[in-house]
Amino acid sequence: MRPLGASARGIGLRAELVEALCNQPRRADFDFLEIAPENWMGLGGRKRDQLDRIATLYPLVAHGLSLSVGDTQPLNTEYLCDLRHFLDEYGIMLHSDHLSLSRDGTGYLYDLLPVPRREDNLDYLAARIDRVQQATGRRLVLENISAYHDFPGQMPEGAFIAALAQRSGCGILLDINNAYVNAHNHGEDALDFIAALPSDAIAYYHIAGHLELDDGRLLDTHGMPVADGVVALGQQVWALHGARPLLLERDNRLPPLDALAGELAQVHQAMAAQVFHDLPA
Repeated sequence: MRPLGASARGIGLRAELVEALCNQPRRADFDFLEIAPENWMGLGGRKRDQLDRIATLYPLVAHGLSLSVGDTQPLNTEYLCDLRHFLDEYGIMLHSDHLSLSRDGTGYLYDLLPVPRREDNLDYLAARIDRVQQATGRRLVLENISAYHDFPGQMPEGAFIAALAQRSGCGILLDINNAYVNAHNHGEDALDFIAALPSDAIAYYHIAGHLELDDGRLLDTHGMPVADGVVALGQQVWALHGARPLLLERDNRLPPLDALAGELAQVHQAMAAQVFHDLPA
């Protein structure tokens, strides 16, 4: 994979965008594409030809949905084997997934549920992360999820993720919108969470939109423009941890490609401008 610069900008490769991306030259208004490997592994024919074309134009990063690193089931070794083959085939070195559980004894739940953030869970998670990293041949990068349930007696989220990164060597995908949503819904300070994270473990950033419900709670939807408060939090993230590749997530109610790239540019410029504003004269 071609290396991503710290100021790289990316969007998710959604089905609605594939035709347009295949039929035009490489664009200059974003730098990389994030793909869900589960949507592409094992495909052939026209879909694979399209991905091959896109991969010649843009660096790809993989953001998985099926790892379920926090559950109590045996790791899905067939999935990990297929994933390794896919990542190797496309030269994808940056592989991320979620710090969550999404399976039980009956199978996949099709939701991302929070992992109880307790000290005695760290060794268990670190051992599973190590097995994933051995299987894929890559560092695993884990995202903080939006969580709508709290377990009693938990460590603060930032301290838990920092300890897990130190113990396992995993990287961190810092989702700025998820941090904002969780802080709002649970009455916490998003900056406390962000400041606790080790800068050197953060591989890249996600930013996205959310929906405000009638009762005032926030729902992470990836279907709305990025809120001003999330952009402001992103400015503080960048001031604390520095520039990283930034991925704008939009999974539904997808605008045209030009509009999506325009929103990405606007958000990226706002985050970078705050950093430059804070530099001493």
